Amino acid sequence: MIFAARKRFWFAAFLGVAILFYTIRQADLAKIVQSLEEISMMWAMAMILASVSSYLCIAAVLHSLLRNTGQRIPFFSTLKISLISCTLNYLMAIGGLSGVAAKVYLLSREKIPPSKTLSISMVHGFLTNTVAVLLVYLGFFFLYSEYPLKGRGMELGILILIIAFLLTWITIQTIVHEAFRKKLWKIAMAAAGFLSKKLRWAGWFNRDRAEVFFQNFNESMNLLLRNVRQLWAPALFALLDWMLMFACLKFAFLAVHYPLDNSTLLVGFSVGIFAGLFSITPASIGLMEGSMAGFFYLMGLDYDQALLATLLYRLVYFFLPIMVSVFFYRQFFKSSRME
Repeated sequence: MIFAARKRFWFAAFLGVAILFYTIRQADLAKIVQSLEEISMMWAMAMILASVSSYLCIAAVLHSLLRNTGQRIPFFSTLKISLISCTLNYLMAIGGLSGVAAKVYLLSREKIPPSKTLSISMVHGFLTNTVAVLLVYLGFFFLYSEYPLKGRGMELGILILIIAFLLTWITIQTIVHEAFRKKLWKIAMAAAGFLSKKLRWAGWFNRDRAEVFFQNFNESMNLLLRNVRQLWAPALFALLDWMLMFACLKFAFLAVHYPLDNSTLLVGFSVGIFAGLFSITPASIGLMEGSMAGFFYLMGLDYDQALLATLLYRLVYFFLPIMVSVFFYRQFFKSSRME
């Protein structure tokens, strides 16, 4: 089973690299190399600073939520957990679920009960992903208002907006309304029971343990939302996180001496966000670069400059943090083996 999962991962990685290779081949490599040599170091450093500040804000969201529930761990530990869960989510993007699972596991190692870690992780994901979905809406609003689409382009945009709306609605209802949360839980329990009988996995599903877990989760979720004013600080950090992420992309275009207006930049940024939510390749490699550069090109921008700026943005905001998180990941599991 593990071997099959690894095979799927490496196949997806190969597919992503192939798409990235094809995307780069469409560009004028000589022009890209020349632009690379002329990169503004000042704006390149601004990209790195924006990226680091963004990840600090992600950690600050989680740290604030933990403090609101009476759970106190050092900020540096929260930063490591946030970074590892973010990068794992990049590598195995399933609508953000892999990041939630990683946070639940890593927080449980800090002696925080699993039911509380799940509620905290859900609210953390809700605050960050809600801002992301709002940016998707805003980006497509600018796209439709300034670049009229027809046919399949219009259909694809409408489909993306419908999916984003449904995910937002379900998440909000689950977090805010206890009655909806309980109904959704009953549906999940019925589906799990049906699958366990159908697949004859009797030991896989324990209804009593699942019900106890849900009761604890429901109580901790109600406790977290009892004082809504406590959520203002983490919400502010979540907004600042996405603003810094957007700034990182803007600085990437400034670094290659190709400044864009914010509305045009927001369209490509929104496309990149959506490509990362349900990517079939690790870290959305190939798909995010191709979709962002492609959309910028469809809006009349220079493909080579847009592709170079996108690649720089991807390197600084996604791939460098993944490399840093590997160090923390090894540290974490080294300490696990020593316990």
